[in-house]
Amino acid sequence: MFSPSPVSCSYLPFPAIHHEPAKTEQFSPRKFGRDYADSGQNGTGPSLLAMRRSGFLSAVNSAIEEEEYRKARAEVNRKGVEVENVLIEGVSVGGHETCVVVPSMNVAFDIGRCPAKAVHQDFLFITHAHLDHIGGLPMYVATRGLYGLKPPTVVVPPCIKEDVEKLFEIHRIMSRDQLKLDLVALDVGETYEIRNDLVVRPFRTYHVIPSQGYVVYSVRNKLKKQYLHLKGHQIKNLKFSGVEITDTILSPEVAFTGDTMSDFILEPRNSDALRSKILITEATFLDEVMSVEHAREHGHTHLFELIEQAKWFRNKAIVLTHFSSRYKLEDIREAASKLQSKASAKVVALTEGFKSMYT
Repeated sequence: MFSPSPVSCSYLPFPAIHHEPAKTEQFSPRKFGRDYADSGQNGTGPSLLAMRRSGFLSAVNSAIEEEEYRKARAEVNRKGVEVENVLIEGVSVGGHETCVVVPSMNVAFDIGRCPAKAVHQDFLFITHAHLDHIGGLPMYVATRGLYGLKPPTVVVPPCIKEDVEKLFEIHRIMSRDQLKLDLVALDVGETYEIRNDLVVRPFRTYHVIPSQGYVVYSVRNKLKKQYLHLKGHQIKNLKFSGVEITDTILSPEVAFTGDTMSDFILEPRNSDALRSKILITEATFLDEVMSVEHAREHGHTHLFELIEQAKWFRNKAIVLTHFSSRYKLEDIREAASKLQSKASAKVVALTEGFKSMYT
């Protein structure tokens, strides 16, 4: 339910009143007082009857209704989510398109149809080769070239790298364009450096075709315990002498699953994804109409499975994505609320591309 903001009467859109000049009545507090007195009161204030006649109440009601409608529309049209001071944007509609963008990290995950938000991200990580996750890749590369941006780095599972190279060769022949990119094959267990304070590692997921998720880690150096007692000049001398005085600390910040069954949750080697500050995971089906068995048959996760496995999540926030297009905004928010009741993490949903049942 919406709480109306205070409304200043000086800005109310009073209704226009057209009367013959001889019958025009001037609205005044005195007139309010007479009507109040006529209604059997003491005449010290305006009556409802007087305010209705003046159009004052209808104007106030109209302003309140407009403000409530404006707030409702803003909620429906809200783009992206911000959790743990990280903005996450994009669109993820099951079977149609998925592209999730984290601008502060300069990365995008998957590229179903190349939304504008993704074009300016220098690093793109592909989870698997279904078209609703990779179909926009040539357009992404071409659009960056059109804008004069540097060739992007596109990271893919090793098993599809050769096919992606063939795909670009065909597009280069057809378009007579160079379509420059740095194509990187990255396997589970390997590490790729985005910048000196961010690295990425893939983790195993379970879809109907080969797939993998990604964890983005922040990198910081911490002085080794045996040197904590030393003074500044002593530490400096050790460093100049070639002694390694720091340990490199990796902290999982954002994990993205792409399409997967819930089995990824119970994979022991995926612990970093489950303790990353933010977990972006799929929840294709949300209710009893589509069963857990149906979700698993198609390589997807059902909300009921996330609820059942909620005790394993150590994340600060969980962002749900990849809902079936059968659902409305209200269905998605209800689903997020159900998981929220079982999870310690804050649960939100990426809802761009979905409509309200009231629109």
